[in-house]
Amino acid sequence: MNHAERISRLRKSFSKNYQSFLVTNLKNIRYLCGYSGSCGTLLVTPKQAIFFTDFRYKEQSAAEIGDAAKIVVFTKGLADALLKEIKKQKITKLGVEKSMTLNQYLAWSDLFKIKLIPVSSLVEDLRRHKDTDELACLKKAFRIADDSFADLMKVIKPGMRETEVAAHLEFFMKMRGSEMPSFDTIIASGPNASKPHAQPSSRKIKAGEMLKIDFGAVYGGYHSDMTRTIFIGKATAKFKKVYNTVLEAQSKAVAALKAGVVCRKVDAIARKVITDAGYGEYFGHGLGHSLGLDVHEAPSLSKKCVDKVEVGMLFTVEPGIYLPGWGGVRIEDVYMVKPDGLLRLTATPNQLFELDV
Repeated sequence: MNHAERISRLRKSFSKNYQSFLVTNLKNIRYLCGYSGSCGTLLVTPKQAIFFTDFRYKEQSAAEIGDAAKIVVFTKGLADALLKEIKKQKITKLGVEKSMTLNQYLAWSDLFKIKLIPVSSLVEDLRRHKDTDELACLKKAFRIADDSFADLMKVIKPGMRETEVAAHLEFFMKMRGSEMPSFDTIIASGPNASKPHAQPSSRKIKAGEMLKIDFGAVYGGYHSDMTRTIFIGKATAKFKKVYNTVLEAQSKAVAALKAGVVCRKVDAIARKVITDAGYGEYFGHGLGHSLGLDVHEAPSLSKKCVDKVEVGMLFTVEPGIYLPGWGGVRIEDVYMVKPDGLLRLTATPNQLFELDV
């Protein structure tokens, strides 16, 4: 799907309460017209799309946007340029994203002298379903992550600091073409693994303990996400029990993930496996989330999400068990819902891995 088609789909979702829509979220702007810079605003009217930026991004915007939108390079400031266009188009009711800051909303309401109507998730709802161009970028991001994880397994050894492991992994991803890490890389060894979102520390990894690795690459703006919990040396009986419980929870949830099922029912299936094993209180986060231009997108696989799974959606499936003082295990893979089943984007095996030391 090209950008003009995405903008056309956006127009069709307009409410009767407003004639035009102002996009200020940069990820939404990138989705609609391809622009990846840090200064830009997109005005979508019934017949035209107009992109506003400053001199720094004149060449970049022309190269990335092409004919998907008319480009206006402002000199006096964004607000003045928008006001001029609003008057020219005779816009009296303008939809705006709810993610806009309150300060900006109040300032523009006062300046434009028109009704600004906050709208929630208009573009984000379009982004829920990935098209073939998006899938190509996602596949590349996942291959970078998979290959970089394989690179890491060749260099990791006892005595390395958690921060050192993170640096190696991020270097490998960058060298393979990742634009940046999807998020702050999580490297958690031993008892630190009980923290779902542990920050890498100066702690040295040791033989005879677990190592949780949660990371992602970015390609074409699209994020990958994967978690593996490996064991440094020969796995203990307790680690095997916890790991296999988490793996079973993931496997049963994946088997239930299909178009038409309510998201929270998938979460419940994984949660029941962990609860029946006696670890229910130690799985405190949702089972998964969608991802794309953002690493966390809607809908989610959680206790509260009543949205239905639809073809074209992506989901992480990442159950975990976290035992304070001991450590934790999380296994995360990503699947795209297809008409005839699931497409697994993660290629790295999720079976228990013991690092030979």
